[in-house]
Amino acid sequence: MTAPWFVPVGERPGGRIRLYAFPNAGSGPASLTDLAERFPDEVDVRAVNLPGRQARLAEPPVEDLDALVDDLARDLLANAREPYALFGYCSGALLAYLVCRRLTELAPASPGAGLPAPLAGPGASPEAGGRWPERLLVGSFAAPDVTLLLRRLPSLPSRLFWDQLIELGGVPAEVAGREVLRPILEPALRADFGMLARYRHRPGPPLPVPVTVLYGSRDGSMTRGGLLGWRRQSVSRPSMRELDASHWLAEETPDLLATVIAEEIGCVSVTA
Repeated sequence: MTAPWFVPVGERPGGRIRLYAFPNAGSGPASLTDLAERFPDEVDVRAVNLPGRQARLAEPPVEDLDALVDDLARDLLANAREPYALFGYCSGALLAYLVCRRLTELAPASPGAGLPAPLAGPGASPEAGGRWPERLLVGSFAAPDVTLLLRRLPSLPSRLFWDQLIELGGVPAEVAGREVLRPILEPALRADFGMLARYRHRPGPPLPVPVTVLYGSRDGSMTRGGLLGWRRQSVSRPSMRELDASHWLAEETPDLLATVIAEEIGCVSVTA
């Protein structure tokens, strides 16, 4: 049986809006469990379930970014429960952005027009409507046309790979300090950073989806230009939300991050 592309994290079946989350490089759904538990009951969180980690550890990690984006977008078009939003965290923001763009390419009609016939297969969820997400939220990541990617990192030998990854703050502190886990985590990290390293931005029309940019006030890796660059990626002016944190928003300020995301996606319990 094929594993699902998205799995529940802190599942709330009665949630009014579903949030599909894309964690940072090398991480699996469980990395977002603490954050998911901080959301109000209105939000049902699902995380992308990539091969090569956690429940899919025995599977080889994905290395083809274009194929992965297409698979995830088609799965969402067939099965996403509406209304829904996408949240990409750190390098997961690039994947969320690319999936959002692919969604608008596969279903170019206006939202609410229904699932395009070629995509509505026999396995499609009866709740799926083929609409675009209500909002794309990106955390701790510069705009895709200006972001600085670590081109050489994936090709480094293991010791240098980890040294540079830790020096650049490419993994949370709790991961950096647990050397015993490195042989387990390294294949997925290399695969994810490999896809990032091979990414070349292809200019396209601005997304017909509003964007929220989440960033830490003490994140030295983010520049103002990199954050404001998201203005070029949407027809709407992005909502810029600064949090009192460094790069790792979910690890340092999960309560605040969950509250801000809930506000941005229109949770009544937060905005009332």
